[in-house]
Amino acid sequence: MCDPAAYAASMFPEQLLATDDIMYRAAQAITVIHAHRTQARWLRVIALADPQATGRAPAFVAAQGERLQRPAASIGLNTDLGHTQHLHTRCVSPLGSDPVTLRALIGGGHAHELESHGLVDRVTTATWGLAGALDEQQRERNRPAKSFRLWRAPTPHAAREAQERVDAWTEQLRAALRDLNFVPLSDLGLSWDEVTEEPLDMPASA
Repeated sequence: MCDPAAYAASMFPEQLLATDDIMYRAAQAITVIHAHRTQARWLRVIALADPQATGRAPAFVAAQGERLQRPAASIGLNTDLGHTQHLHTRCVSPLGSDPVTLRALIGGGHAHELESHGLVDRVTTATWGLAGALDEQQRERNRPAKSFRLWRAPTPHAAREAQERVDAWTEQLRAALRDLNFVPLSDLGLSWDEVTEEPLDMPASA
């Protein structure tokens, strides 16, 4: 019989890269948590990947001690919302509180902690780049056919260039996400966010 925890571990991080849309949604969540992590020194990034939830991006939570927080929902590649503005709003808005504790995630096999924080800058750069390229592509598609005396219909060349920029940032994001290292969250242990900064009482020397 297959061990659910082992199966979940074997499916991750492939779930993260299953489709471009899933990858983009996950990258937004990582980017948002990373933005908050710069304000909270010991914020941890936890991915919750359910092997039964095919076709859906893994959920991401931020952990500080036992407390979990969630970023607002990500948007898909084909949304009509402004991608850059949406991402900026999420990065500066408070994370939502989650009633589940970090301890409750241990042992289920669905939680994976991001270890390679030093590589996240590449992910955030590519996420912002892709968001900007999607906005540019959307503006090109929605460009009015006529504006007063000037015809401004989108040209095939401009549309092709916009798509090429989206494709380039998508590949850069995929490469950055592939280099991240996630490990199954199986033991709380002693993390630095649980260590007090107060000096320890040392016994007087004889």
